[in-house]
Amino acid sequence: MSVRGTSDEILARDSVYVGKQADSQDEAIEFVGGALVDLGLVDAPYVDAMKKREESFSTYLGNGVALPHGTFDAKSSVHGTGIVIAQYPDGVPWGDETARLVIGLAATGEDHVNVLAQLAEVLMDEELCEQLWVTDDADLIYRSLQAEVQ
Repeated sequence: MSVRGTSDEILARDSVYVGKQADSQDEAIEFVGGALVDLGLVDAPYVDAMKKREESFSTYLGNGVALPHGTFDAKSSVHGTGIVIAQYPDGVPWGDETARLVIGLAATGEDHVNVLAQLAEVLMDEELCEQLWVTDDADLIYRSLQAEVQ
């Protein structure tokens, strides 16, 4: 699994959005889920499965990062592996936490395990995460996370 600079890449530059606003977790999930649908990675029912997962298990990872993804039952709605990153500088209520980077994930097979493991290292860097929360430079977010998703 590598970032090849083609339509097969896991994180495309145009899948990074900065300066977004959302009043709720569901609104943020609808945005990143809708972007996954637009990319052809998932069918529309996957977005509802992303919300359903949050009802039973929060995808908040820490350091202002949430990684919503669908339930196992929604696997048939997934057509490819990829992520969409939305930055919310003002934050989005995420359970008892506040998410500032919301990373929508779609993955075929066991790809989600690899993507999570690769993102975890960079997202555990609190100082970097805080920088990514407030930058207006989508390229900085892309370069910081794209290097990890290989």
